[in-house]
Amino acid sequence: FNYEQKYPPDPLGEEAQDEARVWSTYLDEAESHDHDMIQGFRDTIDSLLVLAGLFSAIVATFVAQNSQSLKPDLAQLSLIVQIEQTALLRTGGNASAVNLVPSSKITTETPTYTTADLWINGLFFTSLSLSMATALLAVLVKQWCQAYTSVTSGSAKNKCLIRQFRYDGLIKWKLPEIVGSLPLLLHLAFGVFFAGLSYFVYDLHKTLSSIVIITFILVVVAYFGTIILPAIWLECPYRISL
Repeated sequence: FNYEQKYPPDPLGEEAQDEARVWSTYLDEAESHDHDMIQGFRDTIDSLLVLAGLFSAIVATFVAQNSQSLKPDLAQLSLIVQIEQTALLRTGGNASAVNLVPSSKITTETPTYTTADLWINGLFFTSLSLSMATALLAVLVKQWCQAYTSVTSGSAKNKCLIRQFRYDGLIKWKLPEIVGSLPLLLHLAFGVFFAGLSYFVYDLHKTLSSIVIITFILVVVAYFGTIILPAIWLECPYRISL
């Protein structure tokens, strides 16, 4: 762009004054650069917010269903007590026989969950936490971007100084890296959820779980393949920006 035609030349000796052409030129170039950068951030964040919201709703359904298994199963505890009572009745009041009946020693707080229940719920809760954390950080980043692009007042030189001050802070505090890491955080949530889903289906039906497990393995291989391939073939478009 020909800024010599857009802005009139400065009087001799005033090339660095507050409203000099150099400052206006800098502001135009900085505005173009910042617009592309912030728009890229916002596009990434908007996509993440939609995906994280849908994914969190799905995971929350699994959490609501499976978290019940961590509570004492009163029906199972009642069955144990009934079995013990039946055994006592069969002794016919014989003291020696009564002593042979093992005591269940259970209460309404006796845990009835299994190790599989702990693992499945742990994976689902972790996935939901990661997804919600991604959404929260995405909202914060949108606010940071809004603050970065807020309008400033003053002379052209003053606006340049403020813009450069903000940009230096943006680079120093790794905002581009934070935006780039948000998709990885959501990817991790997907991976943890798939692991929990595979374990959940395996606990229900071992043969049926093979479909989920094979799908999970293929997705993991494809995911890491898209990370490795660009390092081998530079023309490969499967890249993740950080």
